[in-house]
Amino acid sequence: MEPENPAPIVGEIEAGRSAKIKKEVNRLIKGVSANKFDLGDLLYEIKSKNFFADWEFSSFSKYLKSLSETGLKYSSAYYLYRVTENGASAGLTRAEYEPVGLTKLRSISRLQPAGEYNGTPMPLVIRELTLKAINMTPEEVDFEVDTIMGKTEEDALVWINFKVKKLARENVIKPALQLIKKHCPESQKVDDDGHVTEMSDGAALEMMAANILADPNFNTEETTPEKEQAVAEMEPQDMPFVAGTEPND
Repeated sequence: MEPENPAPIVGEIEAGRSAKIKKEVNRLIKGVSANKFDLGDLLYEIKSKNFFADWEFSSFSKYLKSLSETGLKYSSAYYLYRVTENGASAGLTRAEYEPVGLTKLRSISRLQPAGEYNGTPMPLVIRELTLKAINMTPEEVDFEVDTIMGKTEEDALVWINFKVKKLARENVIKPALQLIKKHCPESQKVDDDGHVTEMSDGAALEMMAANILADPNFNTEETTPEKEQAVAEMEPQDMPFVAGTEPND
């Protein structure tokens, strides 16, 4: 004789969890004081259990990109997922890594669990760095992550800060960077999980500069004393126009 209320099968439990977790993610994104670690945990569960497929997304990456419609940028969603993933791969509980803070954990999230560093499996490297990061400054964590990734000395990442007009940034610089990304093979790479690896703004700017340096139209001949004298003797109306200057009245 079968029981009147048979236990639900595993599939039904997972389906119920899938529906609940989707609503919870949207609630956390819209919450003013949402706990980002809670959001990272849910995103990790969505990825590990393939819930995104239940919602008709062909990849986890496409699901993360869809969250921009609710106010969460793809980059933010991805690093929150990576923080939880790194914690799980390193055998760390949330109580162990949460006190480190998101600023430092975001930097550590650049490290991938696969592979090794100086003969040590990366999960152990991530674990050790995370545990000691609580007593380190963000700059110290960044430096150690860069060292592990081999981005030191000539390959070290540095900042270039300069001011531009807002219109130039929006109408010229950003569209130019996007155009470079579109036409560079690096912007089309897709990893095993379906994540599209887009070029950074810094890499796109470097490519733009390299194209200018390689273009013979921008490589002017060396100035000779004779040419300098000829320019000095030119009348104002004969002077070549240089961007950013106004001809004399």
